[in-house]
Amino acid sequence: RGGRAMASSASSATAMLRKAAKMAFWTVPAGVFICDNVVQVTRIEGISMQPTLNPNVRRWTDDFVFVRKAFYSPKRGDVVISRSPTSPRDLIVKRVIGMPGDIVRDRPPESSGGSGGGYGVTRVPKGHCWLEGDNAAHSYDSNGFGPSPLAMVEGKVVLVCWPLTRWGFVETVEATANRVSPVLSTSNRFR
Repeated sequence: RGGRAMASSASSATAMLRKAAKMAFWTVPAGVFICDNVVQVTRIEGISMQPTLNPNVRRWTDDFVFVRKAFYSPKRGDVVISRSPTSPRDLIVKRVIGMPGDIVRDRPPESSGGSGGGYGVTRVPKGHCWLEGDNAAHSYDSNGFGPSPLAMVEGKVVLVCWPLTRWGFVETVEATANRVSPVLSTSNRFR
């Protein structure tokens, strides 16, 4: 009798392992596909997007955000996750200030974390956008590295999901008219 119980127990364990392996075979690739192409949760580090993200550094609590990747194309005012133009392995979080064809006035040198000249103007070239951090004094952005390729933008930050006290949607805020002169009727021509 003891032998049959052990055989039955071993076969049920084998069946459970097969079932778990089969489930993993289908769910792991689906999860990877969703994170790479649809939506992902990302930890935001640093202060370049204060006060929009990570407003309270003293707490040592970084914001975690949902990033929408599927069916997204950047728009002025969106907060986005992008590959860094100077170090493509790194991700940066910035706000889209200008789109292709827009004329952007650089930030003054004393308020920019970058090494840009300040007070100059730049026409954003075809296939590029102008990215800036909300915290001008602590952001290395397009004022330092110039226009960024649109292809490097990975998705839009739509929601702060952690800490729970900050749960909420991330606002789209366009730059003021004294900083950006958008191309009105021909903006699609530059994409």
